[in-house]
Amino acid sequence: MKASIAIPAWTILFNCLTLLAQELPRAAGDSLADRFKQLDQNSDGKVSRDEAGAAPWFDRLDQNRDGMIDMDELAILRRAGGGGGGFRATPRKSTPPEPDEPSASPADGSSSQQGFVPDAPVVGETNGSYIDPEFSESAGQVVFQDAQNRVWIGDLEPETGLFKTATGRDYLMDENITLVFDRPPQGRKFSTNGPEWTQDEKGHCVVYTKEDADGVMQQWMARLVDGKSVVTQLTHNELDSYGNMPSRFVDGKPPRIAYTYDWPIWKAKAAWIFFDKPNEPHQLVGFDYRQMSMWSAVSPDFLFVKRTTGSPHGQIARSSADTGEVTVLTNDEGQKDDPGLFVAPEYGGDILLVCNVDNAALAIYRDEKRDGKSPWLRIATLALPPDAPHTFISSPETIAPATGVGGVSYFSLLAREGKDRNTPGSIWVLGLGKDPANRFVRRVDHAADSTTPSVVLEPEPFVGKSEVYVYYNFFDRAGGQHGLRRASTGINCHLEKR
Repeated sequence: MKASIAIPAWTILFNCLTLLAQELPRAAGDSLADRFKQLDQNSDGKVSRDEAGAAPWFDRLDQNRDGMIDMDELAILRRAGGGGGGFRATPRKSTPPEPDEPSASPADGSSSQQGFVPDAPVVGETNGSYIDPEFSESAGQVVFQDAQNRVWIGDLEPETGLFKTATGRDYLMDENITLVFDRPPQGRKFSTNGPEWTQDEKGHCVVYTKEDADGVMQQWMARLVDGKSVVTQLTHNELDSYGNMPSRFVDGKPPRIAYTYDWPIWKAKAAWIFFDKPNEPHQLVGFDYRQMSMWSAVSPDFLFVKRTTGSPHGQIARSSADTGEVTVLTNDEGQKDDPGLFVAPEYGGDILLVCNVDNAALAIYRDEKRDGKSPWLRIATLALPPDAPHTFISSPETIAPATGVGGVSYFSLLAREGKDRNTPGSIWVLGLGKDPANRFVRRVDHAADSTTPSVVLEPEPFVGKSEVYVYYNFFDRAGGQHGLRRASTGINCHLEKR
């Protein structure tokens, strides 16, 4: 695991004050306050960067990043070090400061598990087919593909998160769509995504991949009109166009659809189009088909892993759907995947970046310099507790990315024994929060309190009327059962109306 560990507050205090003492001449009064006053040349009770002479300890002591150091900041560091507790600093605009090193999840995240009883009943049919389900909170519905490659939409009970009908197959949207890549027959074409939700001025609709009359994979759209499906073929490309990924951010413009094109998949390139201009693709240069990409839920940006010449791994990049400009957001070590932007209530509503690093932890980044060109700073690392039975992380999803829940940013994820998706696994929810020493870490799947392992697949969050739920497919070999489950998280909803 390459996750960085936070520097303890007492270490920061000791190192910084040692440097401070070394750079200042000793006066008759030998206290820290006396030495502080020597730097405070204009006697305003603060030390500016200029007054400090660009000393190397300045940024470590300037915990609220206002370009000034005052005695309160030193006192806070002293209290944090003396008490042995987590770092506490005076917030700037209700925004917690960040240490130079990213804060890490606590060594023992099991406290969030205490008193929690897993509740993950089967929804729909036991041994039913619910491939790659996607949930829309605003529509109160789920869309999924079945083993016969049909597209279904089902109504949900927002209070319980259960299906309104026994099967969830309430509206048949289309048939004979392209299968998802879960071990297709040898040589058969496949898509890397099942049906996905998006929204335009007419309401909700779903986008998926389906072959045209000539056997070329294209992008298609279906919507409910008076309870019936209306299907539209969007692209008419010469090359196979698959891996449908419609935009989620609503900004008054037509939805955008990203897709990969050309076949076989190792030849894949990527582009995106506006709903109403399918013949005007915008290319995504440097796209790496091996890593997950997606639209931001909180801005008109497409996020992807951009290959870097001479580097063993790519970096997270975003393509602005407004300008077409591509900006690389990260520059640190580690193989990155599953990028997402979210509004962090812990950081005064700043937009942060989350991604999966080395399939070992979630890394959180913040745009510190805000100059449009500097890499974002990694400010936190969210990891599973050391006693977690499965450690290979995949499929992270941000819960309520535009708001958070109750002032906290939460993420659902899948952890497995290894890369093979058929190995046993577990479903988890991690929280960012304001206190690195007390981050939320909770296992929520049905096998959490069982000794019988279960194969579980990609989790999908849904913010219900009063609780956050996470759905996932499961395969219990011992019981000979499979299907879709809805897991309670115990997280109560305090969301504003969206």
